[in-house]
Amino acid sequence: MTRLANHRKKSVQQRKKREVLPGAGRRQGPLDRRMFKMPATVSRPALLDEDGGSDHRFRQFIYDFFALAAQMELVLAYLSSQLNLSSPQYNIVMTIAQYQDAAGISVSDVAQHLHVTTAFITSETKKLERLGFIEKCPNPNDGRGVLLRLTELGEARVLQIGPKRLLINDHLFRDLSQEQFRQLSQTVSSLVGAFAETINMLKIMGQGQSRPHDQVGRFDEDDVPRLSKLMMSNFAR
Repeated sequence: MTRLANHRKKSVQQRKKREVLPGAGRRQGPLDRRMFKMPATVSRPALLDEDGGSDHRFRQFIYDFFALAAQMELVLAYLSSQLNLSSPQYNIVMTIAQYQDAAGISVSDVAQHLHVTTAFITSETKKLERLGFIEKCPNPNDGRGVLLRLTELGEARVLQIGPKRLLINDHLFRDLSQEQFRQLSQTVSSLVGAFAETINMLKIMGQGQSRPHDQVGRFDEDDVPRLSKLMMSNFAR
């Protein structure tokens, strides 16, 4: 009796294996896949497409923006290498060259133009001073302060790469009209503050969290309301 029951059970299992479910064995085609629709990554009406629900133009803008930023980094690296300087040092030298006039330019003014801290400028200008590119002069309006100027060597090196710099800049922005350039300049300038505030908010979100050390700086769903509140408080300024 036991042998007969086992035989019947085995026959049923084998029959089930041979059964073919509807659609089984058929390759899944494009129409069979579940449609995925990515939610919009912005909510401000000014950044949405004309239909008010999608953000395709914004996404492409972000991709283009990143591409431009990466390419500008390469250009900056090339120009910096012509002076055997780092990219930040090159920017500092160029800023001093542009604004030093006869007296020089203060550390705080250089920092303001480059949107960095005065501590960073102080650290880098010490290196540039050792390299012979800049010199420090007493500030006649501030007995404790100093002004930064290019040395003769620094001025000569800036003039030396002038033709290359001119060619590169003219080629980079050759498709812009005067009006387009002025609008672009104003737009980028207006974004600097918002970008800096956003970075500061991200730093705040990554601090003071009761998380393991390797999780600091990462966000989860509980962070979203707090981040939104911080953003709205900055927009309201």
